[in-house]
Amino acid sequence: MREKKKGTFDMGVLDKHTPFLMLVPAAASVLLVSVYPTLKTIGMSFFDKQLLNQEEPFVGLANYAEALSNAVIWQTIFNTLFFALASLALGVALAMYIAVKLIKPLPGRGFFRALFLVPWVTPPLVASFVWRILLSQNFSPINSVLLKLGWIQGPVSFLDNTEVFFGFLSVPLIMLTIINVWSIFPFLMVMFIAGLQTVPKELYEAATMDGAGKITSFWKITVPCIRPVISVSVLLELIWQFNNFNISYMVTQGGPLGLTKLLAVEVYQQAFTNFNYGYAASVSVIMMMIALVPAIFYMKSSIREIT
Repeated sequence: MREKKKGTFDMGVLDKHTPFLMLVPAAASVLLVSVYPTLKTIGMSFFDKQLLNQEEPFVGLANYAEALSNAVIWQTIFNTLFFALASLALGVALAMYIAVKLIKPLPGRGFFRALFLVPWVTPPLVASFVWRILLSQNFSPINSVLLKLGWIQGPVSFLDNTEVFFGFLSVPLIMLTIINVWSIFPFLMVMFIAGLQTVPKELYEAATMDGAGKITSFWKITVPCIRPVISVSVLLELIWQFNNFNISYMVTQGGPLGLTKLLAVEVYQQAFTNFNYGYAASVSVIMMMIALVPAIFYMKSSIREIT
């Protein structure tokens, strides 16, 4: 057996540890960009940290107690849940309907696919500015059309109406949800189209021969075949919409009277307007804990399917 010469490097050791070495840059990036800020925020939430206060006394769970006893926070939580869940439900339904239509060999299919991507690629600032004009009380073309049709007696204030339904629901929040559906359905549509293209046509032909209609084929063939795509897309969108900041802040800045304020906007205002970093950190941790719920259920269901 050949003996290893002194001073030579064993390439076998390098080959053995190469996969781990290649993971180091990615792991370092995750630790630097995600893990460290998260742990820093959790630690900050236990202190009374403010910009104009040099001292940072340890207050334990006082920030959490203050947040959870604040009616504004509960209003914001309900706003966020309705905004995220309603946007997701309507967005999935609209995206699936359009995807099923655009998967067929129709004339101009490519043009309409590109057209429906416009909301997705439109910058949030531009989209928010346009929607503010469309929903304004004095310059809204929607009001003009409704007045000409005789459906309303006077201009409607879509973004300034303070009437509340069911304790938290308002017209401005519904309008924000509609705007958000318009902006998120293209991503879901693209994902669903990609999934629908993998469904074998033979399954539909066999179902047609067995007398199954379009609705039956959709629920018995389409949905089961693209369930993984639906699950991943819905989970990602749910997390993204729960963390949504652009629509609420750019269109209404959380107003009027906080009726459209989302948790991300509350964290931003507490941190960068009121400079109350400890309290903002506690709200962001509460926000993170709520967002973890669907992720945990998804991971459990995925592990159950694998095993």
